[in-house]
Amino acid sequence: MPTLPPKAAYVVRQRQTRQHHCHWPGCTRQVPPAMWGCREHWYRLPKPLRDRIWRAYRPGQEADQRPSREYLEAARDVQAWIAENTTKELPL
Repeated sequence: MPTLPPKAAYVVRQRQTRQHHCHWPGCTRQVPPAMWGCREHWYRLPKPLRDRIWRAYRPGQEADQRPSREYLEAARDVQAWIAENTTKELPL
């Protein structure tokens, strides 16, 4: 089995340590705090937006509550994309 890069290995190891739901509007699925969202909603995002979130994510930012400015900007752009490109839907 191939070895994951360190950042990916870190995220995969993380567990549900507190209440943290998917960041897709209306989704109430709980995900580990190291993850942006549930699998379904993560893969609904265009790959360039997923890549921005991933590049800006710093392992441990979910624990120290100090995401970078780049991460916050990417997260805002993701929410703007969702608002512009999806219709109002019921939570999963």
